[in-house]
Amino acid sequence: MNDREKQILQILRSNPLIQQNEIGDILQISRSRVAAHIMDLMRKGLIKGKGYILTEQDYCVVFGAINMDIRGVADIHYPQSASNPGSIQCSAGGVGRNVAHNLALLGRDVHLISAVGDDFYGETLLEQTRLAGVNVQSCIRLHGHNTSTYLSIANQQEETVLAINDTHILQQLTPQLLNSSRDLVMHAGVVLADCNLTEEALEWVFTMAGNIPVFVDTVSEFKADKIRPWLSRIHTLKPTLQELQILWGQPIRREADKIAAVNSLHEQGVQRIFVYLDDDSVFCSKRDGEQLLLASPDHAFTDRFGADDGFMAGLLYSFLEGGDFTESAHFAMACAAISRASVSINNPALSAENAMSLLNTNKAEA
Repeated sequence: MNDREKQILQILRSNPLIQQNEIGDILQISRSRVAAHIMDLMRKGLIKGKGYILTEQDYCVVFGAINMDIRGVADIHYPQSASNPGSIQCSAGGVGRNVAHNLALLGRDVHLISAVGDDFYGETLLEQTRLAGVNVQSCIRLHGHNTSTYLSIANQQEETVLAINDTHILQQLTPQLLNSSRDLVMHAGVVLADCNLTEEALEWVFTMAGNIPVFVDTVSEFKADKIRPWLSRIHTLKPTLQELQILWGQPIRREADKIAAVNSLHEQGVQRIFVYLDDDSVFCSKRDGEQLLLASPDHAFTDRFGADDGFMAGLLYSFLEGGDFTESAHFAMACAAISRASVSINNPALSAENAMSLLNTNKAEA
């Protein structure tokens, strides 16, 4: 599928009843060229017939947090209670949003479902995420609520000394509000849920997903436990070692404990587990017994913050492309490495081509 065909599919997903001349105006090509591309898409099986009914299994739906990240770095080592000189940066964030953004950079169709307030932050986040290529039409704007915000203060060495995370608005993302996205979920190729969702919202996601594979990002030690009732329904799980310990219910002190914890989750139904470790390596495990430890491929390093979101996006992309367990793991590692090469949480250089090139370069040098 070429780039023009991908553009047409994205337009049709947003508006299946759009006229061919309208598509031509958007893409600045003739109606006849649009008609030719649509015929090619029908031959390839990507469009089923009249009304531009799209073939299922071609896009990802992401449920999770979208928030404004505000980070202040003081010019002194020990910030005081008084006003401190320093620098402040604002950027789009949130686990679900970051993964969706990365997946769009990889060239995949992705829909983000979350909630924002009817405020400046909400408007800005939706616009920036839309411009990144993510479909945000199913995001819900709630009047009278503040958009999720993450505020952190760091010292001169960029060590966080205080952080406040206001994600109360996600408590308003109820099954009743989510019902408007039911058809979108039921025709997806894969679904991602992050544990910023409430227990009720997670239950809705798994119920609506049915047999569609569900990937889960546990997000934090404080939120990982929410997913415990749904272990039997999880296709792919990405915890840290600390989050794995929470789900296992016992301390992990040595390698044997880690393997026992992973195998315990497999016995409860989780098909694939990718444990993201502190040194940027990943312990990968499949329910049939295949396990491997992957180190990060050699690549430029700038900032590891958000690299795990690049890793998850790589897993989703590879799954939709039909990659097997090992291929998916290696591709995701390359995506994480590229994410670490930028000060931005979403590296604009992330692409499927660049990830494959990095893998091939490292393979040639091995």
